[in-house]
Amino acid sequence: MVELVKIGIVFAVIIVLMYRKISLWLSLLLATFLLGILFRLPITKISMDIASSIVDTKTLFLIGAFVSILFFSNLLKETGRMNQIMEGFRSTLKDIRLVIALLPAIIGLMPIVGGALVSAPMVVEGSDELKLTPERRTFINYWFRHLWEYMLPTYPALVLAASLIGIPIRKLCWLNLPLTPAAILSGVIVGYWGVSRSTKSYENLLGKRVFWNLFKNLAPLLFALILVVGFKVELVFAFGITIAGMILFFRIGRQNILKGFKESIGIELLLTVAFVMGFKKVLESSQAIPAVSEALSSLGIPLWLVAVFVPLLVGVMTGVTIGPIGIGFPILIPLLQTHPDFLYYMMLAFAGGICGVLLSPLHLCLVLTKEYFRANWRGVYRLIWFPVASILIAGLVWVALFSVS
Repeated sequence: MVELVKIGIVFAVIIVLMYRKISLWLSLLLATFLLGILFRLPITKISMDIASSIVDTKTLFLIGAFVSILFFSNLLKETGRMNQIMEGFRSTLKDIRLVIALLPAIIGLMPIVGGALVSAPMVVEGSDELKLTPERRTFINYWFRHLWEYMLPTYPALVLAASLIGIPIRKLCWLNLPLTPAAILSGVIVGYWGVSRSTKSYENLLGKRVFWNLFKNLAPLLFALILVVGFKVELVFAFGITIAGMILFFRIGRQNILKGFKESIGIELLLTVAFVMGFKKVLESSQAIPAVSEALSSLGIPLWLVAVFVPLLVGVMTGVTIGPIGIGFPILIPLLQTHPDFLYYMMLAFAGGICGVLLSPLHLCLVLTKEYFRANWRGVYRLIWFPVASILIAGLVWVALFSVS
């Protein structure tokens, strides 16, 4: 029980530091040293564990993957390809309800911080036409922006989760398979309940040309995903090859390349990844998890509930998707890894973490969208709770159908 209290102290310190606006990477670094000290590890041992985890091949591949994904996203944005993709869909789809859901979903294909604000102005025209309330506009723009975080390997949280669990990312994508359909279906039900199709007619002026433009602009993303999922190529190599092809095929200029690469070096994100791995290493060295496992077992708390609740709590507290993965997973993995349903429980943990972030009032996309549409919090949360619950229910049903125990 003492070990459980110690872990709780470390966990609480991370949350307090985050609330004090301390960067996640610095919070993790301080918490790592606190963890080691509480479990009587020498300072030199803690430092060596952190250093060795940072230079580990797995960590370097992970950092390389993040940089290449962000570089890829920035090139699409800098060259105007992302905007062309959205305009192409807008010109071909006749149902404006589909358009205003698809626009944020397209933005959601790339992990752009605060990306919901990018699509918000594009949603305005359609939502005016449908006479939607500010709260429903906020929900549609916000919810459909976050459909792909469960199974698209362009998201850092998914990449980090697969790395921590120790499985290929494509396997985690398959494990998370029911979560995205649940998000889409529940989002459509809540977002468009009682909303009639617009009677305004749209003329398709571009004909076959628009489909070619759409395919051409989407081809790099499709190619990268095929390499990762179909041919099992490492993320850093898959996106590296794709980026090289984009530069040659689209004749991207030096200025755009340099600007895109510069914006891809997110120091805080890279430091967070590095110190997540350091925290994991020190946690292993402390031998705390076996004791924590015994304490939780003695309390009679079901492991599936622990798997959902811990990341969900961290997600609500931090408001960033990498938070529940980086903080919660190093604690949960050693606790659950001997269980026959380990992978399914980690899927529940991932779902819980993302759902916590979606509910968080600190989530940048939610705050920006709510302010943009001048919605009120109560009305927004009245719409969000059901889709969030649907995702967790879908995960629990998936576990019930395929679990061993």
